Amino acid sequence: MELPRSSSLVARLDVVPHAGSTNTELVRAAAEDPGAWPAPAVLVTDHQTAGRGRLGRSWSARPGDSLAISVLLRPAVPRERLGWLSLAAGAAMTQALEGLGVAARAKWPNDVLIGDRKVCGVLAEALVDGGVVIGAGLNHAAPRDALPVPTATSLAAEGGPTDPDLLVAAYLDRLLALVAALERAGGDPEASGVRAAVLAASGTLGRRVRVDAAGGPVVGTAVDIDAAGRVVVDRGPTGGRTACATGDVEHLRYE
Repeated sequence: MELPRSSSLVARLDVVPHAGSTNTELVRAAAEDPGAWPAPAVLVTDHQTAGRGRLGRSWSARPGDSLAISVLLRPAVPRERLGWLSLAAGAAMTQALEGLGVAARAKWPNDVLIGDRKVCGVLAEALVDGGVVIGAGLNHAAPRDALPVPTATSLAAEGGPTDPDLLVAAYLDRLLALVAALERAGGDPEASGVRAAVLAASGTLGRRVRVDAAGGPVVGTAVDIDAAGRVVVDRGPTGGRTACATGDVEHLRYE
């Protein structure tokens, strides 16, 4: 797999034939030899055998069916603002796919959907030195009959582009632009336009949702993603509004 357009956007881009988890391998490599991995650095494979998602979930795909893209960043922003990078990555992938003619939307906090089916997931991991590795798993080439669950889809199944260099370059271009804007604004998601980009990409806002939050399920209409990156759910006239910092979101149908 050759990625010349993508390579031109970053300080280092390595393509490997297979990996257990590109996030795990990039975190380890950056810790062992940080000088060899100047940010932004990228590790990519189309055969990931032990991918990781949120809450310790694991997943794998057939060789060639999906792209695992891990990006090492060392952003000059306050550590308490680093959570915005995961949201920015979801927005960046949404923007990239939309720019390539795919009607994608972001589901808070870390998925990208086509319709109601997941095409991409994002996982960000903070490093002890202040860096961050953001992993994105994009189902690009899997035929419909090879998708693991009915709630998943792929670009191939949706008639979208499948060229790895086109996809990776489009994603990196938008991700790095959002990160640069966040840096210029000192980590302020509002002044940088990052929150606006996240709101614009969101397919969760305006939807009836169930959030499996730490304090119990929250059901209502998602009305905002606030300055802290939390999804705000309006629980109705008697329930008030609840801001959820973490939790799985299910998009519900109105009854």
